[in-house]
Amino acid sequence: KVAALAADPEAADRTARVDELAAIPEQIVRFLAERLHESVDTDAGLQQHEPMLEVLIKRHYREHELHALRTFTETGRPFATADYTLDGRPTHLTTSIGSVDELVPGSALDTAVSADVWARTEGSQSVVDLYLRWPDEPQSPDEASDRLGALLQELPFAHDTRRVAVCVSGGTDRHVDYFTFRPVEGRLVEDRLVRGVHPMVGRRLNLWRLSAFDVTRLEAPEDVLLYECVAKDNPEDTRLVALAQVRQVVVVRDEAGQVSGLPHVERAIANCLEAVRRVRASRGARASKLDMNHVWVQIWPTIEADLGQLTALRSKIAPVTAGAGIEEVLVQATVAGTPDAAPLAIAGRFYYQPGSGVVASVGAPPTEPLKPLDDNASKVVRARRRGLVYPYELQSMIAGDGGTVVEHDLDDTGALVPVDRPQGLNKAGIIVAVVTSPTVRHPEGVTRVVLSGDPLRSLGSVAEAECARVIAAIDLAEQMRVPLEWYSLSAGARISMDSGTENMDWVARALKRIIEFTQAGGEINIVVAGINVGAQPYWNAEATMLMHTKGILVMTPDSAMVLTGKQSLDFSGGVSAEDNFGIGGYDRVMGPNGQAQYWAKDLAGARDILMSHYDHAYVAPGESGPRRVPTSDPAHRDVTLYPHEAPGSDFKTVGEIFSSLTNPDRKKPFDIRTLMRAVSDQDHETLERWAGMADAETAVVQDAHLAGIPVTLIGIESKSVARRGFPPTDGPDTYTAGTLFPRSSKKVARAINAASGNRPVVVLANLSGFDGSPESMRALQLEYGAEIGRAIVNFDGPIVFTVVSRYHGGAFVVFSKTLNPRMTVLAVEGSFASVLGGAPAAAVVFSRDVDARTASDPRITDLEAQVAAASGVERARLATELADLRTSVRAEKLSQVASEFDAVHSIHRAVSVGSVDAVIGAHEMRPRIIAALEERLEQGLVTPSS
Repeated sequence: KVAALAADPEAADRTARVDELAAIPEQIVRFLAERLHESVDTDAGLQQHEPMLEVLIKRHYREHELHALRTFTETGRPFATADYTLDGRPTHLTTSIGSVDELVPGSALDTAVSADVWARTEGSQSVVDLYLRWPDEPQSPDEASDRLGALLQELPFAHDTRRVAVCVSGGTDRHVDYFTFRPVEGRLVEDRLVRGVHPMVGRRLNLWRLSAFDVTRLEAPEDVLLYECVAKDNPEDTRLVALAQVRQVVVVRDEAGQVSGLPHVERAIANCLEAVRRVRASRGARASKLDMNHVWVQIWPTIEADLGQLTALRSKIAPVTAGAGIEEVLVQATVAGTPDAAPLAIAGRFYYQPGSGVVASVGAPPTEPLKPLDDNASKVVRARRRGLVYPYELQSMIAGDGGTVVEHDLDDTGALVPVDRPQGLNKAGIIVAVVTSPTVRHPEGVTRVVLSGDPLRSLGSVAEAECARVIAAIDLAEQMRVPLEWYSLSAGARISMDSGTENMDWVARALKRIIEFTQAGGEINIVVAGINVGAQPYWNAEATMLMHTKGILVMTPDSAMVLTGKQSLDFSGGVSAEDNFGIGGYDRVMGPNGQAQYWAKDLAGARDILMSHYDHAYVAPGESGPRRVPTSDPAHRDVTLYPHEAPGSDFKTVGEIFSSLTNPDRKKPFDIRTLMRAVSDQDHETLERWAGMADAETAVVQDAHLAGIPVTLIGIESKSVARRGFPPTDGPDTYTAGTLFPRSSKKVARAINAASGNRPVVVLANLSGFDGSPESMRALQLEYGAEIGRAIVNFDGPIVFTVVSRYHGGAFVVFSKTLNPRMTVLAVEGSFASVLGGAPAAAVVFSRDVDARTASDPRITDLEAQVAAASGVERARLATELADLRTSVRAEKLSQVASEFDAVHSIHRAVSVGSVDAVIGAHEMRPRIIAALEERLEQGLVTPSS
């Protein structure tokens, strides 16, 4: 095609054919290089017509509106020229071909180029693109640059341009090389940033952003530019930047029409990552410092896709960046807008966000140079190389969109005051800030005092400076009447040659302040942000794990709480595990034992849990409780229509649980979480607490909303729960429905205490009592059952206790409305309430009556008479028959007495004696619970949080 154009420069379809060549999705300058080395048809050794000059202008300057684009021949030499505007500067472009030998004053090349440069219109600047063959091109790019610079230095026209770009070809078996020179104070100086690429391609690839670095181009796969960048002001800041152009794009969509992949873009990114990995692999141990690398990809064609859909690449980019030390993948493109709107230039950023891994964002293309590492950024890198998170990196995530962070530090009096200083200048291993995060519920912001451990200061170990800030932060939270939020990371009390037991005394002072604050009703919420050793786990426990505490503790896969680290345990001969996570991680220890209340996949997820917790529990200063929020879920909604889908259950709707036809004795299993979700607002998400607590599955605790009122919702599981491992011989094989075991009792007591003085508690109870097996008694069943009673007595606020099936035994006592006059007890029609259930009452309390009825049954008396009259073998046969009959008749009489007992001790009798306030229909469960809550709240029975 090129040869045909050269042979017929006046062809009618020339423009279309040139445009077609310019759009080829691969490097095309090599076509011109090949032609430079082919046999020539003039004495000057040049093609008279060279269409590739026009093709390359349209290719390199495609983003600029070209004027007066023309091709011509001057003294047998082909030229292509054009005018365009760059950054407001009118510019005249001159392009031609030749050989390096012609870069001498007075040569035909010099004369022809000079004439065109100096013929530009007044007010315009000149740029020149020269494509030269150079059979003797040096192997060293630096040597080639020096020789070209020296030659251009002698040419007057070169000093009257903004830049001269020289593309040289040493032969068809060598790569084409670009060198760009700019006049600086009378000398031609190479612009090393764009060595190897045309300057307009370098501009498109954002090479100008590397102006603060000394760059060296490295070997890389074809179509990838790889630079090693060393900051001019910080030689320790070394990083790799890999760049690629995507000249062809195919958008792959799924069945729903959403973007699921961009194969050409993904391949370009993969090539860049491969180039980075090769260099890192070749550097050996030094590769660990190449961990701030960048991949920049420029997409030429306009993409037909929604902006939001482009982030679909994140799931594919995140895995392939592993092991490449990638700081950012930047993809720039233009996206088609509406038919009457111009395409929009956008930049998709895929970058590492502390605490949440690779995240994606779409915004405007970058407009500032890449910044070298400052002191704070260097600390970020140091922390990251140790697998830790630098606390200042977390601040924007903690604050959220539109949030504010005001760092505080101690003044001369020991009080916390705001400080205005650059990040990273903290004087202690704990950083204090007041953080405010606007939410829909709190547009003015959810405010809390935030503590963050600094792992770069002795791994966050604590001494006087740190403990003094902990104490002052608690004082500030108490003064502001806001929660304390703590991203804990600490190696425990500081161990050094110049301090010792005094550090432990300071740890104790902070411990005392935590105890005082939480006992007064203060809330401390903790995110375990790494390995916590010694003092910090004790602080965490005092803040969130005791019966009176209100705060929550969230752990991630990268966190653990240990009293003694693995290395110390191994050295001292103690029992340890394979690592610190085996000693005090969430999965095996802290989640199953209930000391960690929530699990999050990363720190960003932990922050989301905190904000969800605040949606239910945050009390703005000066208000009496958490804010009620609008809801579209009607208060009068009938829960019986809610679907019930649970393995092993025959119920299809919640209503069937309460039906006298499908569940007359209220003994069939059902899923309590389904009932809890049916009762709560459908347009507000619930947040389950202690979801991973082992051996506590028969109690379910959720934060929820009812008619927009934040509540703690407690449900007693109404189906048997399989046990983990091998159960003891003196305990139950499964956790039976409607029964509280030691751990579930503890969970319930802690949930009630945590809500006291803050928000109402609603209990949905199918509760036959506490388990009294030897195993449970050994596991503190009495103690934890008693804690429920104490929690009810001390509870400050409305409690709505709703009996949904059965209500018996010791559980009746600890949930009795006589313990707290602010409790409302409702019972769904058909429920049972008594000291003991009918069946155990008949078997134990009324066993004599059962025996008497059995003995007087005519079937028994008749058979006894036959036995008395018989003898021999017949008597033995009748005696055996009598024994079997007694067993069956006794079971019948047992059921009879149980039914009579349940009939006497009906739920209506409980109402008549004042144990239950009202019997309600299943269809009115939600409206009656809400009405009870509203009545109590109107009475002002929720006091402000302390």
